[in-house]
Amino acid sequence: MALPLARLVLPGFPACQCQPRPHLRFPKRHVSSAAPACSRAAFAACAAASAPAAPAPQAPEAETVEQVGPRTRLVAQNIPWDSKADEMRALFENHGSVVDVQLSMYSASKNRGLAFVTMGSEEDALAALTHLNSTILNDRKIKVDFARPRKKQPKQPVVVSDPMEKYIVFIGNLTWRVRNRHLRELFASAPGVVSAEVIFHTTTPRRSAGYAFVSFSSKETAEAAISAFNGKILMGRPINVMFKDENGKKNESPVPKEEVEVESSDQSDS
Repeated sequence: MALPLARLVLPGFPACQCQPRPHLRFPKRHVSSAAPACSRAAFAACAAASAPAAPAPQAPEAETVEQVGPRTRLVAQNIPWDSKADEMRALFENHGSVVDVQLSMYSASKNRGLAFVTMGSEEDALAALTHLNSTILNDRKIKVDFARPRKKQPKQPVVVSDPMEKYIVFIGNLTWRVRNRHLRELFASAPGVVSAEVIFHTTTPRRSAGYAFVSFSSKETAEAAISAFNGKILMGRPINVMFKDENGKKNESPVPKEEVEVESSDQSDS
């Protein structure tokens, strides 16, 4: 008795409509009268017809190419170290107009064997490159090629600050023990104080110069501080408080400017 074979069904493909040849066990003298077998070609065609269509390849997006200007800048390498800019200009002017010549210098009288020559047009640059590349210049074989384009540095936005106008008050007759924090404590009740800085000699060990500067945000607050603190006692000594310009007119400090320094913030508490 003949057993029917299961049809081959591939995932994603419909069953082939061709009838497979049943294998029947008959005596050798009998010939099977089954339907014609499905050939490999027919099966392949059937599978191809039912296969899902492959997505059409997308056209590549057009690349954005930056427009490059005419190449007119050449670089000449291995030039003699004693070559001058005028000599290089005269050499390249034999093949076109020269706009600029720059030598990479090692010292005032010796170059680094490198020159940059800007020609008047791309045609002149190409002519100079063709005729001068691999030529002998003072027993040296020079190499001429197009220079790499210069990298343009991005422009940094210019931030224009609006500096606050300061009104500086001179504080004199200070004892050497006064520091920045003492001045800040003294002027804590005064409005508009911006900074307080004690001036020090640059000697070793550091020693106070006996005066300081206190900055105020307005002329009114500075005048009020002068009226309130002039003659005040600070660490046993009466202090002199006046505008900086007034002190300069009355009595210039005997200490040269280069011998004094402002007390830094990290030293203010020492």
